[in-house]
Amino acid sequence: MRVTFIGHLSKDINIMKDKEQIIPGGGVYYGAFVTRSFGAESYVYTKLSSKDTELFKDMESYGIRLVKFTSKVTTTIQNLYPTDNPDDRISKMVERADPFTDEDIKIIEKSDVLHISGLWHGEIPENLIESLREKTDLLGLDAQGFLRNVDESGDMIYKDWQDKERYLPLIDVFKVDSRESEILTGEKDMEKALGKIARFGPKEIILTYKDGIKLWIQGEILEEKFGGWTLEGRTGRGDTCMAGYLVHRHTGYRNALRKAAEIATKKMKRPGPYRKD
Repeated sequence: MRVTFIGHLSKDINIMKDKEQIIPGGGVYYGAFVTRSFGAESYVYTKLSSKDTELFKDMESYGIRLVKFTSKVTTTIQNLYPTDNPDDRISKMVERADPFTDEDIKIIEKSDVLHISGLWHGEIPENLIESLREKTDLLGLDAQGFLRNVDESGDMIYKDWQDKERYLPLIDVFKVDSRESEILTGEKDMEKALGKIARFGPKEIILTYKDGIKLWIQGEILEEKFGGWTLEGRTGRGDTCMAGYLVHRHTGYRNALRKAAEIATKKMKRPGPYRKD
């Protein structure tokens, strides 16, 4: 199985309980480790500055194929966790790598699974989604890259995705968290929000929240709970869930959901990406 991720890698500055650390991050980072751990050929198409390639060297040493488009800077994000609730996160953009272009998309080869995993709105322009649809049998998309906007001061503000009804019918598996589902629908109740998102057109919806994962499929909502976790292991939770689901989707959606929760639980017990023991 060949699984492709497209999106920026991120130089993350995480501040937890007054402790600061700089670590590699981004949805494509956490996701690719999961799919590679389960034997998939894992490709990441990304943009970053050549001066930061050393920060992500663990990806290639793990067997992930990293296709790097050059950018003057690497996307750098500061994440502040002011409480012990892992969903309570304040993010600020420090620097942004260049957006993807039509020319970048042309070199992406056909995959069994392709996941669009941006960090900010504009990183992967909406008009590229149709081209990416043609390059895979199973297309995933993370809401974050289309809801999280960056203002002039670098503050990351979530706004509804105006083009959702145009592009979500192209998506096989749409990933949201509890906050994003409310922004898309105005519904605080997660199951009601899932029903409304489904009417926008995606075939399947993964919703992650503090205690677990909900899956909407064919009008039915399934759920799996997480086990224990640490705040330090929280970063990358949703990306790990989504990748775990995508790489096991061919085994059936119920089993894929169970595996996604299991993988995410193991990942959240320690910092860094998931690695199979």
